[in-house]
Amino acid sequence: MSYRTVVAVDLHGYGSKPQNVHAVLQKNLVECVREAAGNARLDPGRWRDQRSGDGKLMVLPHDVSAEVLVGRFVRELNAGLRDRNRVASPQARTRMRLALHHGPAAEAAHGYSGSAPVVAAGLCGAEALRTALDRAGCDLGVIVSKFVYRGSIESGMTSLDPEDLRAVRVPDLRDDDEAWIWFPGGPNPNDLDFPDGMPDGPDGGGPGGPPPSGPPGQDPPAPEPRRDPPATGPTHVTTINAPGGVVIGRDQNTITYGFGGRS
Repeated sequence: MSYRTVVAVDLHGYGSKPQNVHAVLQKNLVECVREAAGNARLDPGRWRDQRSGDGKLMVLPHDVSAEVLVGRFVRELNAGLRDRNRVASPQARTRMRLALHHGPAAEAAHGYSGSAPVVAAGLCGAEALRTALDRAGCDLGVIVSKFVYRGSIESGMTSLDPEDLRAVRVPDLRDDDEAWIWFPGGPNPNDLDFPDGMPDGPDGGGPGGPPPSGPPGQDPPAPEPRRDPPATGPTHVTTINAPGGVVIGRDQNTITYGFGGRS
């Protein structure tokens, strides 16, 4: 087991798209990530990944820093999405959620073990990120863990301005529940109205409080994430294969995060 940078990426809204565009979206996911890595002078051939239809989890080599990923790689990925979406139909528009964390990870029999893959997958599927990306309407929503934010962004190790990110809470991650959202090339998340789970807003919903119902015809806002009680025993991190994708989870309170489910 060693400390590695882990990236989780998921196609936003994949499950609601017509089946005849799923292959196009999957192709865009694979190609956009590969091209962004190359443009950022990284070698994606050295990245170890775990794929599902609508997402992938990548454990990166020791010499790939979080600073490069959250800076140039993310911007190159956003540029690639923008270029493809310019000529795509609305149904074939490719939107992604990306999570970045640094922590313990190791190859296992059916994927990866360690807390870093669990945290990255949980951040990528966070309700706050889903809702914020819907409000922003842009192509890419990024969420970084507390470790990455404190050590790389707030400390000035990247070109990002901390004021361009917004703190959110991801209750299911417990000790790793604090994270920050950013929309490269998009609106400042601090200007958007969505529940971020932070204690400084009405009902713990952040500056904007509960989300508005939106114009008629739009789907209702997603419900607040369920808060599970803390575990009372030791926590074990496991990875298993399941129909529809790879599930990453930890027992005791039966918390699972995975790709292949809700998009």
